[in-house]
Amino acid sequence: MEKDKKYTIIQNLSYCLKATVAGCPKLLVFCIGIIIANCTIPIITAFLPKVIIEEITIGTDLQKLLFITGLMALALALVQTIQKYLDRMIYWNRFNMNTYFLGKVTKKGLTTDYRNQEDEHFRELQSESFSSCNGNYSHYVQVYEAIVLFFSNLLGFVAFAGILFTLNIWIILFLCITTLASFLLNRKILKWVEVNMDEKNGYEHGMQYITGISGDIQAAKDIRLYNMSVWMNKLYDKYMAGLTGWYRKYTAKLFGVSAVDSGMSFLREGAVYVYLLYLIFEGKISVAEFVLYFNVVAGFSTWLGSLLGQINNLNRLSISMNRFRSFLEYPESYKRDGGIVPETKDNPCKIELKDVCFRYTEDGDDIIQDFNLSIEPGEHLAVVGLNGAGKTTFVKMLLGLTDPTKGNVLYDGKNAKDYNRDSYYQLFGAVFQDYSILPVTIAEIIAETDIASIDRIRVEECLKYAGLWEKIQSLPNGMDSKYDKTFWDDGVGLSGGEIQKLLLARALYRQSPVVVLDEPTAALDPISENRLYETYDEMMRGKSTIFISHRLASTRFCNRIILIDRGRIIEEGTHEELLKKKGSYYELFEAQAKYYRDNESGREEADINEI
Repeated sequence: MEKDKKYTIIQNLSYCLKATVAGCPKLLVFCIGIIIANCTIPIITAFLPKVIIEEITIGTDLQKLLFITGLMALALALVQTIQKYLDRMIYWNRFNMNTYFLGKVTKKGLTTDYRNQEDEHFRELQSESFSSCNGNYSHYVQVYEAIVLFFSNLLGFVAFAGILFTLNIWIILFLCITTLASFLLNRKILKWVEVNMDEKNGYEHGMQYITGISGDIQAAKDIRLYNMSVWMNKLYDKYMAGLTGWYRKYTAKLFGVSAVDSGMSFLREGAVYVYLLYLIFEGKISVAEFVLYFNVVAGFSTWLGSLLGQINNLNRLSISMNRFRSFLEYPESYKRDGGIVPETKDNPCKIELKDVCFRYTEDGDDIIQDFNLSIEPGEHLAVVGLNGAGKTTFVKMLLGLTDPTKGNVLYDGKNAKDYNRDSYYQLFGAVFQDYSILPVTIAEIIAETDIASIDRIRVEECLKYAGLWEKIQSLPNGMDSKYDKTFWDDGVGLSGGEIQKLLLARALYRQSPVVVLDEPTAALDPISENRLYETYDEMMRGKSTIFISHRLASTRFCNRIILIDRGRIIEEGTHEELLKKKGSYYELFEAQAKYYRDNESGREEADINEI
């Protein structure tokens, strides 16, 4: 997609280098040290037998021979010890970079424009970015290993090429050509993986979803009640079979390439060894030189093959880094720096929606169409309509969570897009049907801040206003009780109605001039919903309040009611005025009221029959 960034391997390595300097600079020192050690060990190993054979050939006494051998062995042991130490230090410190990159992913997810969270492509990038820096074998952990191996191989290749240059430059060329042929074969495997990666990701995402939901307590009741486990196990098996088939195809291609690669390796090294035997029998090189070149040829092929392999590996990791950076650099359009700051956050101002339209995709249908609405300061407005009418989309535009495709949302006569978005959010308190409560103390939930910054007197007042204070007082630790029994051993649970009161207390604590209640009581029965809404109405005196509901009777206390259907306002007025019109509102009200009348009549008949 156009939103995805395309960077070269060099650019991505540079990005990783800068990030390491910022996140864990000592990791770079360890990497440089182990690269030098990795190159030094093969060089010592290659020259050790040559030196010993030469000393024996020239008749060196045993004491000197032992001294030279011991010195080189000691140097080798010392370098190997340093190598192992650095390897351990790199192993532990590269996890610091996991944490560093995870912090970036988390911050982006928490602060990005809300509409990005509704973008499927953004969510895919978010999931992949999290995986790329999470776990012992994450892509970012692999990056440091790949970098170390690449530069170790590069230095080793240069060093051994220099040694072979003294023998015959054509050997270098022959080894390079045959090794490059093997590299190109392996590139085909990488290309196949790139082309078929979406298929593999699809199977893995399906399995991850089922694995995740198996531990989701909110889904546990449905899974057991409707015997969904059988169906979900079949889905899991289906995804597992698909993933197994994918790896089967991958393995078959890998085996074929490996067989050819092994044949190329036999041809490459066999030809060079025959040439070395020819030179020694012709007296052109000594036995000591034969041993040296023999080791160097094997090492050179290994260095070059591994070097080209690490290029493949870095290219694979670079694809992941591109996706990661595309996520972090995903376009943001809301104003976070600069923009208008509201003049007052104490008193509500007029809100207007002018010729507003909204659609989720460019080629999709308008969810909201030619929407015009004015909300006066302090007005209590009800927005009603059937499910799917566009009520929640209207709320998201009003709150600035998403911007209209066409038209404008105005607050105090100014376009919402021109406000500093974070300051604009401070104008609103909201209680949603799908709420978010962290497993922290009751006081922290209400104040939405750390314990040290909580105004405890204000928390108590809000709990009293919301009608939850007696319940909180009865808890072992009062407002310091921890919420969520599944997270804390001593955690507390609340009923549906109590949670709604808790969310109301949170909205009250915020002291925002505008409060939006987006069907927060949909899970409650109509009588409980009506009582809770009346409590909300009383508590919100002096604030602009928007009540969203699909139950028409629950909001009849409001100053004004608007009925939305298919993204348009089709009727508006007070409850009594709308009933007198006998239009769509009246028909919906009667349809809902009839259900309760019929139930009540049924209960009365049952009582009479029992008598």
